[in-house]
Amino acid sequence: MSKRREPQSSALSFMDCICCGFGAVLLLFILTAKRQIVVSTEDATQAQKAAETLQIAIDEAEAKDKALDKEISALNPKPDTNATSIAQLAAEQERLAKEVEDQLRELKAIETEVTDEAPASLDRPSANKKYLAGLKLRGPHAVILLENSGSMLARNAREAVDLMQSGKSKESEKWQRAKAAVRAVLAAIPKGTKVAIFQMNESTSPISGTNQDPYIDPYNNNQLLATLERLDALEASGGADLNKGLRTINGIPQRPTSALVITDGLPTAPSSGGSLSESDRVRLFNNALAARVTFPVNALLFPFEGDPSAAGLYWSLGTRTGGITLVPDKDWPAL
Repeated sequence: MSKRREPQSSALSFMDCICCGFGAVLLLFILTAKRQIVVSTEDATQAQKAAETLQIAIDEAEAKDKALDKEISALNPKPDTNATSIAQLAAEQERLAKEVEDQLRELKAIETEVTDEAPASLDRPSANKKYLAGLKLRGPHAVILLENSGSMLARNAREAVDLMQSGKSKESEKWQRAKAAVRAVLAAIPKGTKVAIFQMNESTSPISGTNQDPYIDPYNNNQLLATLERLDALEASGGADLNKGLRTINGIPQRPTSALVITDGLPTAPSSGGSLSESDRVRLFNNALAARVTFPVNALLFPFEGDPSAAGLYWSLGTRTGGITLVPDKDWPAL
């Protein structure tokens, strides 16, 4: 009977090797897993820090956005939504309507006051409709010399005397036309020209301004109103002293730059007594021209019977001084 073989020691060594190898692999796995855990923890920490930084940036951006919204709201305040109710809107509408009504009432009162206190505002004629366009009324100081003798009441001496004796001088159409002519001339005066108006019969005195300064601005309603009130109250009577009239306006401290004589014929004063013939009136006219006149003298000549030479003499005066003479139509100026 053969002997059983005994186990070899090499077999035991192989098992040991296998076990050792397995243990080494296991140890390596354990070490590798631990390293992965450490790396993952570091990544998570960095990610958390990045998230916190991003959150801080987001918070700062939101804070800036809120601050910007506040600034915009301060510049453009939002309407109060509570004020948009129907009742409040109706109350606001009623208040505004009342304010408009009050303003219209005040405006109407002002217009009435202006109409009552300043009726002297004259309609200015347009450039192509000026009847007096040929008159050479040069600024800055123009003078109107209005004759208010008795002859200015009618076309002849008999009618003039009848009107004065009957006390109906104010009803004279001729005299009213003469006053209307003054108004028409004032309306045609350009801006920047001051005007002095004198009445001329046996004496000469200003009806505009003052004795020291007879000039007014025809575009100043207060001055114009006062002058027109005096003009309306002016009556015609007595004779006409042209010599005194020209000397008076020639002696104004601010010498005229032009003049307009509104008359109806040759002078009738001063008179030595008795009636004056036409040759006497021509002599008085020539005496008046002895005054040195250095400005244009224009004339508006209303007709009066018995002075056939008046138009020619006034025309000569205008030619010599640089003015003109106009004989208005029967319907000018319109009353």
